[in-house]
Parts: sequence; structure tokens; C-alpha cells
Amino acid sequence: MRTDDLIFVSENERSDSDVPFFRNLREQKKIISGIVKSAKEEKKRQLRYIQMSAEDFAQLPENELFDAAYARTNAKLDRFENVRDGVRTLSKPQKVFFAASYYEMEVSNGGLCQFFVNSSRCIAPVLSECLQEIGADEHKALFDAFVSDNQIDVRDFSSFEIDDLSAFTAQTERYPFDEFDEAFYALPPLTDYLTAYVQKHISAF
Repeated sequence: MRTDDLIFVSENERSDSDVPFFRNLREQKKIISGIVKSAKEEKKRQLRYIQMSAEDFAQLPENELFDAAYARTNAKLDRFENVRDGVRTLSKPQKVFFAASYYEMEVSNGGLCQFFVNSSRCIAPVLSECLQEIGADEHKALFDAFVSDNQIDVRDFSSFEIDDLSAFTAQTERYPFDEFDEAFYALPPLTDYLTAYVQKHISAF
């Protein structure tokens, strides 16, 4: 077909059957544009948290404390290629915050099995202590009971190492992970405890 054979019509000249197609395109463009805008705004917000002074951080409202502490803690870890090296540079409250928030993120995203399968399992040996430190006693009891009842050694997760995603399903069937996840989601969110913990140790962040 030659280019001069193409028929160009204005939006008003399109038939009724064309309208949904173009409307969907416009809606999709708006959605994508909104996502990009939100991502840029979030990146800008994170940068503000990282760069603000300790005095300004201490003045943040309660509903911003968790996100700000998360951004500032991870900014320190991002300076290191090896996360373990980065963790060594954190203050004790930051280490506790990092471990508990990492656990919360993994379990909320994909359940306890995901926490065990991913590299996040490296914090398992200290997790119970960290949950106790932030006052999340019910979360600590739930985690402790699961590893105890199922005879899981938190110092050895070699059996949870997988080479590809297809092996994940087999891992989920080894233990009653669904029961744990349901109980976890029913408890008060760890972010509430972590926010209170940051308030208590504000100068360490």
C-alpha cells in the first residue's frame, strides 16, 4: 500500500466502533503517565529523606517516619556491594530496623517461604531478637513457634536454596506456610512497631 492510499480522518470523523479503541489508548496513556509521575515523586521524596538533617528528620510527622528511616538506612547499605559489609556500618537500632523491615517486606510480598528462599534468610538467625527489640511479641511468638514446630535450623537454610523459580512451588509444600502467612497477616502490621521504635531511637537514624 502506498502512503497516499492511506486515509486519515479526524477524531470527529471516526466511526462509533473506533471510539472505544482510541478511548482505551488515551486511558492507558493516562495510567502510564500517572505511574511515571508517581515514581518520580516517590524518588524525589526518598531523596529528601536521605539528604535532610538529623534535626529535620526528628521533626517529621509520625506517618512519614517509617518511610524516612527506611530510605536513610538503605541509602547507607547502597554504598556497599556486599550488604553484609553495609550492615556492619549501621547503628544497632538501624540493624534492628533493617532486619525487621526486610522480614516484613518479604512476608507481605510473598509469604514466609519467600523469606526463606531469598537472600533475606541471612537475617533469620537474629530475627527473633529483633522482633523482641521492637516490641512485636506476637510476631516473635509466631515465628519462633513455626521454626520450632517444624524443626527448622535458622542457622542453616541450605535446603531452601533454589536455582530457578520452578523449584519455588516445591519449597512452599514442605511446611504449612499458608497457615503461617494467614496468622501473620492477621497480626498488627510490623510497620506500626517499627515506627514506634524509630521514634524511641530517633537520633540513631
